Amino acid sequence: MNKRITSSWQQIRRTPYQAIAAIMVLMLTFIASTALTLISLGSVKILQHFENAPQVIAFFASGIDLEESEIAEIKNQLNQTGKLADFKYVSTHEAEAIYREKNQDDPLLLELVNYKILPPSIEVSAKTIDGLNNLKVVLERQPGITDIAFYEDIIESLSRWVRNIRIFGLSLIAYLALQSILVIGVVTSLKILHRKPEIEIMRLLGASNWFIRWPFVFEGMFYGAISAFIAWGIVYLALLYATPFLSLWLTEVALLPVPVTVMAGILAAQLIFGALVGGLATLLATRRFLKV
Repeated sequence: MNKRITSSWQQIRRTPYQAIAAIMVLMLTFIASTALTLISLGSVKILQHFENAPQVIAFFASGIDLEESEIAEIKNQLNQTGKLADFKYVSTHEAEAIYREKNQDDPLLLELVNYKILPPSIEVSAKTIDGLNNLKVVLERQPGITDIAFYEDIIESLSRWVRNIRIFGLSLIAYLALQSILVIGVVTSLKILHRKPEIEIMRLLGASNWFIRWPFVFEGMFYGAISAFIAWGIVYLALLYATPFLSLWLTEVALLPVPVTVMAGILAAQLIFGALVGGLATLLATRRFLKV
């Protein structure tokens, strides 16, 4: 095994420009796959945040709190639908506290508003997006309702965006992976042609098919692994640089910074993926050009 790895390293040193070209092409694939993995994980987190947040909010007359019996009756009606996941009643005093917390930096707004002009509300979320309309219908029938905020369209739009991003990302990665396999195959083929006399001598000396093939396979696996590592490092550094700006934008979603364990897991997966892509490309090339 050590001799095969040593032989692979010697082949790389003999043709450094071909090795650099192969690594640079592979890097595009792994930059795209690493970025897509992070975007997919982030989009799932964002979607979960909105799914867990109140999806239907019913507002009642301003300054008048509901009786405990009224709240219990409304909750009971919502439970009967079988769609209710979470129920929360926000009193006028609680609404004032929330308002003051959000506008604590603006004294003028704090002076103009108190609990007497703020409406109590009922915030509910459904077990599934399909159940939101059932909860909305129940709330619309309640006496004293003045307005209803319904966020079904937002969640459906986010779900569509997540699906489209995944489809586009996977298609791009598939294309780049195929391109990488072809490039490594061409590089390997050129190396085989360059070493054809040496390979013929090895066969005459009784070398097995796999003895000839393994140095090329290890070389391809090296290209894939080193490309994956460099690409992961580039994406991680870019993410660390952008984290302060993204954190300002994603204020309500606990998404950043990305845990080191998550990045380590992505790195491990990318290294395995890289070694498989590189090894597969060289394996196909050796089967085609070595006729073994």
